[in-house]
Amino acid sequence: MTTTTYTAEARELLGGFVQRAGKNFLVIRATNVFGEPEMVRINLADAAEFYRTQAGNLLSGMRTLAGLSGDWRPISRLADLALAWFKRVNPEGMRKAARQVGLRPRF
Repeated sequence: MTTTTYTAEARELLGGFVQRAGKNFLVIRATNVFGEPEMVRINLADAAEFYRTQAGNLLSGMRTLAGLSGDWRPISRLADLALAWFKRVNPEGMRKAARQVGLRPRF
């Protein structure tokens, strides 16, 4: 598959905020905490690191994914979408990234 094909599929599955997609990355259009538009590139390692360090943290109302910080709800939802994408198009790569940060993948 080409990046163009991945991008079209990601837009259909995840939403129109996806600008580019591939087996190992998602580039999305988001708004930062100041309301400014921002392009964010999420890769396998970013998703794995988020789940290792922040997904289970119930004490903080703020989370960060691939340099994008904000309220925990939308950031966690974005991480969930990214994980679902990577599990769909590159499950082995996502498993490897998870293992590299000390997680045990269950998919």
